[in-house]
Formats: sequence, structure tokens, C-alpha cells
Amino acid sequence: MFGFDLTSIRRFRDAATLTQVKVADLSGVAQSKLSKIERGVANPELATLNAICSALDAELILVPRRIAGDVRNIVDRYQDRKAATAKQVMSVRDEVFIPDGDD
Repeated sequence: MFGFDLTSIRRFRDAATLTQVKVADLSGVAQSKLSKIERGVANPELATLNAICSALDAELILVPRRIAGDVRNIVDRYQDRKAATAKQVMSVRDEVFIPDGDD
């Protein structure tokens, strides 16, 4: 998904049927920090996001803005859905893409 909202990490965690404590243990990220990230009140470093993604058996991919539209179209075609309306990127956080696990 593009324009990834960090609060979506909870959906990935729930889908993996893992508790915050378990993800914290697997990732080495404090449970309190994970909670803040899931609530959208933290601005984690890339290393923290990578560690959480590893614990969730997901992959974090950063897409350069100059090719984001092309990549978005490829992903949309792959997922058999209409191309998402392009929106202005406001921060690096807006460029985070985490596959759904089937990729």
C-alpha cells in the first residue's frame, strides 16, 4: 500500500496473530514504543520499522518519489485493482510500501 499509515502496523500484527509483547520481543523494539507507533504518535527511524517488519515477516520497501506513480501502477495491476489516485507526497512516511505477504 502506498501512503502507508503507521497505525496500519497493528493490522499486520493482528493478521499475524501476534501480541505487541511478542512483536516487541522479536523485533527488539520496546513494547511502549511499538504501542506509540501503532497509535500514530511516534516517528520511528527506518531501522525500527525494518525490525518491526522483520518480526511481522513483512518487507519494507521505500519507493523514490520520481518513480512512485509507475510503481503504484504496477502494484495496482498486479493486485487487479484500479490505479489509485495520485496524491502529493508530504514526507518519507508517505512512501512506505509493505507487501501483504503474498508477494
